[in-house]
Amino acid sequence: MGVFSKFAAALVAIPSSIIGGMTTFLFCSVAVSGIAIITRGVHFNRRNRFILTAGLALGYGATLVPNYFDNVFSYSGDNKALQGFLDAIVLVMETGFAVTAMVCIFLNLVLEDEIEDTYDARPATATVVGKDSEHDIEREQSTSTRGDDEIQPAPKEKSRFD
Repeated sequence: MGVFSKFAAALVAIPSSIIGGMTTFLFCSVAVSGIAIITRGVHFNRRNRFILTAGLALGYGATLVPNYFDNVFSYSGDNKALQGFLDAIVLVMETGFAVTAMVCIFLNLVLEDEIEDTYDARPATATVVGKDSEHDIEREQSTSTRGDDEIQPAPKEKSRFD
């Protein structure tokens, strides 16, 4: 038993600023790991970044101010079932994980998918020949473009997690 008291004394001797810095680094590391997991399976476009940002903002708010939702569903009647149901809603709304999940699911269902930008992989080359340059450019572009070539979507970039 004497070993544990020495270990506890060593931990208590660490300054609070060092403990604060270590815990800040620990939680930031956990957040970065979570974001890496999120980005592994989903393309991180503007829509997905917005959904995640909105969900995390409200989830962090629920975590930092857990009693923000107490007075929304207040009930003082005799119906114990209704009182229990409203208490359950308040309990869920005080949990940052649940708020984040609900907001992200709702926004994912409501917001439309982005239309991905497409581009033509072939460079547009035109040479100016003679005086009638506009006519020659149009003729060269029309002869260099075959009917079976279409604009292909941009190739997805490989991430280091694939």
